[in-house]
Amino acid sequence: MKRHLLSAALLLIALACYGAGYAGAGTIAFAVGGVFEAGFWYRILFGSMADKEKE
Repeated sequence: MKRHLLSAALLLIALACYGAGYAGAGTIAFAVGGVFEAGFWYRILFGSMADKEKE
């Protein structure tokens, strides 16, 4: 369950950064949002494989 909460938190932080970028915070907010979104997708796509390797 903690894994899903962290993934959801990454996505929400990314969306907040994208929103800040649109509101005028600029390119840095978009870049930070991209980093958090990349972390989200990494956990979704490759996280389950890492869990299987631990078993």
